[in-house]
Amino acid sequence: MLPARLPDNEKQRLKLLKELNELDSPPSERLDRVTRLAAEFFKVPVALVTLIDAERQWFKSRFGLSVTETSRDISLCSYAILEKTIFIVPDSRLDPRFSDLATGSGPTDVVFYAGCPFYSLQGVALGTLCVVDSQPRTFNENDIHNLRDFTHIVELYFHRLEEITYTKRVEDNLVSAELIFAQTFNQAAVGMANVSLMGKWLRVNPKLCEMLGYTEQELINLTFQEITHPDDLDSDLSQLYELVSGHIDTYSIEKRYFNKQGRVVWALLTVSLARTPDNKPNHFISIIVDINEKIAIENQLKQMTDKLEIRVKERTDQLERMLKLVNDEVEQRIETQSLLNIEKERLKEITDNVPALVSCVNHDLHYTFSNRAYEDWFGISASRMLGMYMPDVIGEASFKKAEKYLDQVMSGYKVAFENTIPTLEGVKHVQTTLIPNKDKNINEFYILSLDISELKQLQETLIFEASHDLLTGLPNRRAFMETLNDMLNNRQDHPWLTLFFLDLDGFKILNDNYGHGFGDIVLKAVADVIRDSFEPGDFAARLAGDEFTILFSRSEHPKNDAMLICQRLFDTLASLHQLCNIPVKLSFSIGICIERNTQGLSAEHMLTCADQAMYKSKLKGKGTFTIESD
Repeated sequence: MLPARLPDNEKQRLKLLKELNELDSPPSERLDRVTRLAAEFFKVPVALVTLIDAERQWFKSRFGLSVTETSRDISLCSYAILEKTIFIVPDSRLDPRFSDLATGSGPTDVVFYAGCPFYSLQGVALGTLCVVDSQPRTFNENDIHNLRDFTHIVELYFHRLEEITYTKRVEDNLVSAELIFAQTFNQAAVGMANVSLMGKWLRVNPKLCEMLGYTEQELINLTFQEITHPDDLDSDLSQLYELVSGHIDTYSIEKRYFNKQGRVVWALLTVSLARTPDNKPNHFISIIVDINEKIAIENQLKQMTDKLEIRVKERTDQLERMLKLVNDEVEQRIETQSLLNIEKERLKEITDNVPALVSCVNHDLHYTFSNRAYEDWFGISASRMLGMYMPDVIGEASFKKAEKYLDQVMSGYKVAFENTIPTLEGVKHVQTTLIPNKDKNINEFYILSLDISELKQLQETLIFEASHDLLTGLPNRRAFMETLNDMLNNRQDHPWLTLFFLDLDGFKILNDNYGHGFGDIVLKAVADVIRDSFEPGDFAARLAGDEFTILFSRSEHPKNDAMLICQRLFDTLASLHQLCNIPVKLSFSIGICIERNTQGLSAEHMLTCADQAMYKSKLKGKGTFTIESD
């Protein structure tokens, strides 16, 4: 027998058969009744309901036949499912395609065959209802009509089965979605809550309970107003009113809560509104991030800045007092030359022991006096310094930065500024004060330069720590939000914005199995992968836990660029097979939001868009990405 060709929709057909789960299933009384009645009606020895599998035809119902399946290669039903009407073979012995199916000597020989295909709700041929005889027969129009009626009963059976299967799959998907939401809510690294329109906590996650020190039931018995600092309550309520009124979609504020022990907890609160299907306000969705550490760093930075200003003022006042003494001493030089020499030595002793550059410069910018610090910093003795031109000592670059201030002091104004000066010990950051001579007839002014390099280094370190994640070295959520808002406010330079939301798959399992120390190693390795995957000028940050972002602005092909970055991320992560001799298999679930930077586009909208896209990727499976574009 010549095998039939495969249907054009073979893959779809086999997938649907597998989903129906009918192959190799027990007999159906309903279908057995159909095959028995069909055999009696058409007066044939065999009637079958067949399902055409990949390599076989399997009989879901059979009358007059003992076997349950045959090879697909010798199946006439494989021809029948290719037809839009009934497939009839009056005498297979006379058909070159099927002449070897019957010898004409046995009751089970297939001489006559008539098969009517039945279809799924999607129009896919699943199998046939066929009648078979070992003798040749004819099949008239009335027979064709009756076989179609019998087949319709079979088709209704499979349609009902499809509906049941689809309903179960939808129910399973709903259960799975609810489970994913519950896991995300309960295991989130930030506080999450549903709050009623009156402010009552409806649902809270463990992180929020930990942050505020309450049990879940204790929080649910409270309202957010009861634990909000009174100085922050009015601004919070005002934003909620704007949200309910529909004037805004979401808002974020820094506010203070009181924990169970009565201590203040600083938090970054982001709130959106959930509505009913008829668009009525239903409840608030709150994301609460602990920012106590950030606030502490900001306070520490302010304290350091205040201390720096106080120290500079103290040193400046000290210089002014010293210079007053110098002027007083100089005014006495007319008394006697010997007294003048004594006073000069005293002045030199004072200035040489001041831990700063002290000098006097004429209006031609040549030094007329310098203390020992110049020799320590530049290797130039006091005798050589006399008459030297200022740029030749401090360098052209430092001199150019100081030029405008030199013009002011020579006009009689006292000025102070910061500058950098190259020295034998390296580049120093200095606070310089220029003081004019009170005697306007003397064209000179005084210079005091204090080394504030250590203070500047500490200030820069504190600023870096306030804006970066200390574990991975990537910018933190605060720096990310500032960068995103700067881009949103500069629509001319950033007409398109692309935001990635990356969530590391299976990170909790690694943490649970190997400890937080190994989890930190994984996060550092992932941060290095992210750094190597985007272009110069792009911005990446760690938001919290195992959540990262990438942000870039390109006017051409942002979607193609986003796909290339995703592929680089997946390929590089896949190449990491072990860390610290521990086997790993890492992947990201990525959500991408691509938006035209128009009036009204907000950071909260882009974050929500990318976050929702990421959860779609989670539902599709690990190591996938989803793009939501304008």
